[in-house]
Amino acid sequence: MRLFIFFVLMLFLLMTSVEAGSGKQQLNQFMQKVVTLDTGFTQEVISEDGDIVQSSHGRFMLSRPGKFRWEYEGATAQEIISDGVSLWIYDKELAQATVKPLDDVIGASPAAILTRQRDINKDYKVIEKSSSEGLNWVELTPLDDNGDFKRILIGLDQKGIQAMNLHDQFGQTTTIRFRMPVFNTSINQENFKFSPPAGVDVIGQPAS
Repeated sequence: MRLFIFFVLMLFLLMTSVEAGSGKQQLNQFMQKVVTLDTGFTQEVISEDGDIVQSSHGRFMLSRPGKFRWEYEGATAQEIISDGVSLWIYDKELAQATVKPLDDVIGASPAAILTRQRDINKDYKVIEKSSSEGLNWVELTPLDDNGDFKRILIGLDQKGIQAMNLHDQFGQTTTIRFRMPVFNTSINQENFKFSPPAGVDVIGQPAS
């Protein structure tokens, strides 16, 4: 579930300063301008009945093209790291790391739109929604009906994305809120490298 959410978010977790305007304008502007991003996040998964079934937080870092680090903190710590060639998924509790060539994993997923700068309109119907909560909202509906989610609502202001609501095919909603984003500044490239700690089982092979 977390890996799926990660790939969905990779399309949208791009923040940069934008001029006032519609949600579509703000979305297009930060999609085009971002180079690096460093931000905290909180995440909740809400059931169809409105109950919170999962709550987590962590940090996300991005360096285009293709490098990223999505880190869940706390009791269920997990790291998803790409060096631009291979993707590592490290579960600290299980002492297990899985690695695959990045291209084999992301395929045509939303993550590919980020790393390859694919036109968002080729994969999603983009609709301007009414403003609320002090944010401009945009709804994205995938053109492919076979995906894991039905629609994504993105809340933006002049600073960029502030909120996301992901509605999946099972009636669950994942809400994301961003904390203190820093964009287009230098990020230590060591953050995008991963070496399995001693004693960790490794499944798969990195890209050659």
